[in-house]
Amino acid sequence: MNGETADLVVRAGTVHTLDAAAAPTTALAARGGQIVAVAGPGQEKGLLREWSGPDTVVVDDPGLVVLPAFVDTHNHLMLAGRNVLGVPVSRARDIHGFVDLVRERAAHTPAGQWIVTGADWHELQLAERRMPTARELDRATTDHPVLALRGGHNGVLNSAGLRLAGIGPDTPNIPGGFISRDATGHPTGWLQDAALDVALKVLPPMPSEILAHGLAQASSAYAAHGVGTVRDPAVTPQEWHTYLQVEAAGQLSVRSHAMILSTRSVIAAAGSITAHLDALEAQGIKPGAGQGRLLLWGLKFILDGGVEAAALSEPYADRPGFHGELLWERAELAEALTVCVQRGWPVGIHAFGDRAVGVLLDAVREVTDRVGPVPPGMLVVEHGGLITPDRIADATALGVHITVQQALLSSLAHPLIAAWGTQRTAELFPLRELVNAGAWISASTDHPIGPLNPLRGLHDMTTRSTPAGVLGPEHAVTRAEALRLYTTAGAQLLGSPLNGALVPGAPADLVAYPADPLTCPADQLLTLVPTLTAVGGRIVHRTA
Repeated sequence: MNGETADLVVRAGTVHTLDAAAAPTTALAARGGQIVAVAGPGQEKGLLREWSGPDTVVVDDPGLVVLPAFVDTHNHLMLAGRNVLGVPVSRARDIHGFVDLVRERAAHTPAGQWIVTGADWHELQLAERRMPTARELDRATTDHPVLALRGGHNGVLNSAGLRLAGIGPDTPNIPGGFISRDATGHPTGWLQDAALDVALKVLPPMPSEILAHGLAQASSAYAAHGVGTVRDPAVTPQEWHTYLQVEAAGQLSVRSHAMILSTRSVIAAAGSITAHLDALEAQGIKPGAGQGRLLLWGLKFILDGGVEAAALSEPYADRPGFHGELLWERAELAEALTVCVQRGWPVGIHAFGDRAVGVLLDAVREVTDRVGPVPPGMLVVEHGGLITPDRIADATALGVHITVQQALLSSLAHPLIAAWGTQRTAELFPLRELVNAGAWISASTDHPIGPLNPLRGLHDMTTRSTPAGVLGPEHAVTRAEALRLYTTAGAQLLGSPLNGALVPGAPADLVAYPADPLTCPADQLLTLVPTLTAVGGRIVHRTA
């Protein structure tokens, strides 16, 4: 006996440590949040005997296959928490059903209070294949302002919501945003990007205890999918304090590296990027703040839009002459990023279209010209969706990290094809080329916009399967490559010891399955569910 016992001991059929130098492993022990011992075939009983004590949780099942818990480096956990609380309009299959769900919520909501939907829906799921209008939402209620939030870039207000947001026929177009209007110039209710920001500003803060409940529920669902860590790229200062509350109560089931959403309008309202950082730091919000499973990573900037407004070099297929929206000028972006780097603030920058990716990489190069080499992982390209071969070379040379989301192609193939055409859609997320070039990338989902299940991600990254068929099969990666992108690559970005491999000294974040995700038939990845998930050596999910 070594005089110490473990918090958790696991014996399995296989442990994929994801450390190329590690010997074959079939058992491990965890204490104080870290792996303290591993054993290979024939040595498992000795490890169990040496590290087990009266308080040790022992999992002894040679039918299990253990992997590092998944690391999702671009995942809106806070938005998923809000979705738990919002009207579940993702269930609707037509606008009538959509309106009925809002009406049902209105019947139990005091008059005058805002009603907000979940954001995990798309109009192409509706029979009408369009968004509802303000007038249609008015059929649900005229006593409540309503925001039908869709993803992070779009929303629809009813008439009461438009009035409270101050948006009417005389409202001018908003730079970096879009206000949908009918033939007479009246707003239809649909707002995008900077115009949506105007509406979000009039929403009253959700009571912290209610939001905390939604966040705790969402994080538990993440653990049930084998996710151990997320990087949450759209957190407000108020939401950061809710995060702290949930972690302090021991209700955060996964690790979260939060990013403070810092739109151009938010920075302008502060007066400058310097003033914005000063205000955050005065609240104790700064890189590395947090405790336990929660850390503050840095900031989130948004350079272009999503499906409907990503900045493209060639015009949209469904909008001749339209090239999307750039929300920052390159020089202004470079200046803001320079200040952040000098003050030690990491920044992730949303850039989805090829034009936006090019502007961002040119801005990063300008930053390096000013201050010299930027610390690895300090400036991150979020999405990099339609990155071209020349820009892959630029990103690799600059050493910037890119978070990629095959899940977006999986969930948005039809609207992407409608907006961009099939050929450009098939070029999204060229993982094979990125890996071959040695680019520093990690896999993520953008959930709740994309599906959360990591094994669905492994399936789609290796097959390029989408609801619109197989798109860009030449961009597929192997299953082993996909697994590393979803685990150790993300752990490296987040500074996890030993890049999250399951070896002594690394965090004891693991997931166990009843079959091997590396070798099972591809279709089985779509149905395989974890037997257990542990974070820091503590089991956060276990099937009955």
